[in-house]
Amino acid sequence: MAARIVLAVRESQYIEPLLHYIHHSEYGGMLRISAFSRLDTFMEFMKGEEVPDAVVADPSFIEAWLVEGKSTIPWAVLSDAGDVRGKPSGNLAGGQVIEKYQSLPSLLDAILQLCDVKRSRTASISKEETLLIGVVSASGSSGKTTLALNLAKQLGGLGLSVFYLNLESVDSSGLFLRVPDGNAPGLERLLYELKANEGEGSKVKTQLELERYVIRHESLRSEAFRPVENLKEKLQMTRTDTLDVLEQLSGAGRYDVVIVDTGALEEEQTQAVLQRCGLLLWVLTGAKTSHHKTAGWLGHCSNLHSGMLQEVPVKSRFVMNLAADAHNAGILPEGMQMDAVLPYIPSWAIQHHVELCLNSPQFTAGVQQVCSEIIEPALPHVFTGNVYE
Repeated sequence: MAARIVLAVRESQYIEPLLHYIHHSEYGGMLRISAFSRLDTFMEFMKGEEVPDAVVADPSFIEAWLVEGKSTIPWAVLSDAGDVRGKPSGNLAGGQVIEKYQSLPSLLDAILQLCDVKRSRTASISKEETLLIGVVSASGSSGKTTLALNLAKQLGGLGLSVFYLNLESVDSSGLFLRVPDGNAPGLERLLYELKANEGEGSKVKTQLELERYVIRHESLRSEAFRPVENLKEKLQMTRTDTLDVLEQLSGAGRYDVVIVDTGALEEEQTQAVLQRCGLLLWVLTGAKTSHHKTAGWLGHCSNLHSGMLQEVPVKSRFVMNLAADAHNAGILPEGMQMDAVLPYIPSWAIQHHVELCLNSPQFTAGVQQVCSEIIEPALPHVFTGNVYE
């Protein structure tokens, strides 16, 4: 699990290049940054219940925070010129001094060294520290995959370690993403080895080394499996198989968030997602059929005799997609409350629009709303690494 770091500096322009470097380097899997450039928002955050692994900040931020008497968290002062009020770079009473302007790898290595003790503690955190998000839809052409991919990109860009899992029978993410070079064996091999371990009679589920099976989409700022080439293998994936894969992803201690892009609700893979994921995002459109089918499935899940978990409605949030007017997106059926609205993007109707789907400022703004209002509150002990001006 990535170490949680609070960074507080006077200059907001110091923050963006640092976060950009983290997101596009090996440090992306090791550090999750919540960054502040205002003292009041920094102090408000530090008074909250979330406990970071370390605090790295300009002297004025550190001094204000230490007055509150919470210096049990490892901390370091960022020094402009290698010293802080006459103190040499290195140790400072109760904390450390880190040179503010140095090569980014050296700076990040110093931060990692600061929180080594805390990072060893995070290794024993419960599996539930990984939030599993199922993106589901009761009707076709709702924009479910577009939302799932944009969520992965947005959360990855905020500093979280994200995995995108596509469980559609035919993986449509290939229309949006270029598969990177490499020979990672992918989901098929993972399923084979999980079944092989089960066949050996082991009563304890084996945690496999996921890095052997995954690829990284830099454009998505997330990891994923290579698309399954043999459709038959995807169709034969059972509910138990899917639960096993979700357990591997949640138990690896590697990801903050797993976003699961699903197929039809009646498929076994999707049934496993409804059961296991802690948060379910239902994607609807303004069409009455979309509302009707969603209400029907929720009613089925709530039925005592359905064989489904009755907690499905409790875990469910509703996102209206393709809304021409965000202020007049329609009324949902009884028992459903609209949690977010995503706009209709006219340019997506043109041919060869797929390259635009991950780069629309208007749609991205809607996805940011989903992240801040729906996903962030569900993240256990995690802030998404936003820059707090």
